[in-house]
Amino acid sequence: MTRKLAGLVAGAGLVLTMLLGAAPAHAAQTSDSASPAVGSTAQYAPASALANSPGISPAAERIRYVDTDTYDCPYERLCARVWDPNVGRYKVFDLYTCHTYSLSYWEGSGGFYNNQTTGTVARFYNGSGVDVHDSTAYSVAPAGWNWSPIWKIKNC
Repeated sequence: MTRKLAGLVAGAGLVLTMLLGAAPAHAAQTSDSASPAVGSTAQYAPASALANSPGISPAAERIRYVDTDTYDCPYERLCARVWDPNVGRYKVFDLYTCHTYSLSYWEGSGGFYNNQTTGTVARFYNGSGVDVHDSTAYSVAPAGWNWSPIWKIKNC
């Protein structure tokens, strides 16, 4: 009898898993102010709760937050600034050790300061591995810098 019960429970769990897996991950909304239908128990998370914070690998020497595009960049560093929707501020990554850094969730506007030793070239790569921009120290990001097409940075 216990084997039959265990089989029924496992089968019900499998059906439930399949049903939940087929459901959409999130309901489409037309605006942040959309509210559930009257009598509904559905709740929507604010758009900012659904966003991911920009990250980098390997780890940066230092990570900090700033409110504007004006910030210090220590000598011998490439400092990259990207908007963090979870915090509502710019997140700055100070890159010192020579690496090819992989970027995650870097979207939209930002910038960089290449304050490395004179002549050091930083390279910016797209998702296909193509070098799409080079920066020779000392330089700053061009106006309107967009991180969306950039997937990797090699700082040296």
